[in-house]
Amino acid sequence: MQDIKPLLVFAAVLEHGNMNAAAAALGMTPSAVSQHINRLETLHGIKLLNRSTRSLAPTDAGRALGEYCRRLAATLTDTRTVIDNLKTEPVGELRISLTSTVIESRAFQTAFSRLQAEFPKIRPVLNFSDALDDLQHSQTDIAIRGGDRALDDPNLVARHLVTWPYTICAAPDYLDRHPPITHPSQLHAHRWLHFLPVRTTLQYGGESYFLDVADSMACTHLAAVCSLTESGFGLSLQVGGEVREKIAQGCLKTVLPEWTLPPVSLYLVTPYRVQSAKTEAAVRIFTESFAKEADA
Repeated sequence: MQDIKPLLVFAAVLEHGNMNAAAAALGMTPSAVSQHINRLETLHGIKLLNRSTRSLAPTDAGRALGEYCRRLAATLTDTRTVIDNLKTEPVGELRISLTSTVIESRAFQTAFSRLQAEFPKIRPVLNFSDALDDLQHSQTDIAIRGGDRALDDPNLVARHLVTWPYTICAAPDYLDRHPPITHPSQLHAHRWLHFLPVRTTLQYGGESYFLDVADSMACTHLAAVCSLTESGFGLSLQVGGEVREKIAQGCLKTVLPEWTLPPVSLYLVTPYRVQSAKTEAAVRIFTESFAKEADA
């Protein structure tokens, strides 16, 4: 184990970019980290890091060795998780990262209800984030992400949950105050709210219309876009499965329902392939609940 420790320390230095940050992450002193690196360089007769007063960068040999050290650290983490799985039950805090609108979906609420009923010793902690969190360097256990960017990081494991179409929504009273919308070309005359700029293609039969809204109000919170739309401030793009209940209750209406828009896929993402017992339980419940909703 003593031979492995310097390799793990080197992996931490590369991950965190400097010895002070690596020392803090490892619970060591910076001098102890430096001693491990010096020992590694002396033992193998190679220079691993170029050091200056302002920066630290791996040499060619350091980059080559660093890749194996990172794999070693990941394997050790997976090994510890397997050991935990063998001796623990689903219990403890479960940190879930999700967008601010997915909780409105029946699928999420069904999964959340099942999780609490079937595993009362699991304590969910919900972290609402409409941006892509860095799961590898956070305390997140699972995340629900939308769009193809959920698949960007090869170090993450993404499981497809459901594919829902986008839909254009407005409040009933907003539509009552304006002339009927019968064609996408009329959409430009309306007020829009957006999280991301509205650029999409609508299709109806053999007709296609590219919608590019130049003037709309930006919101950095997905739930705010939905709330303001429901309050009658304008039109917005919404994920169909997330607003289905609001449409059924009459809080929102679909604009141009006969026109179809591109769909968006939701994924359940975990930072490691080997999971703790609590995470495995949550993964199973969420995938089952969303699959059932997709078949409904």
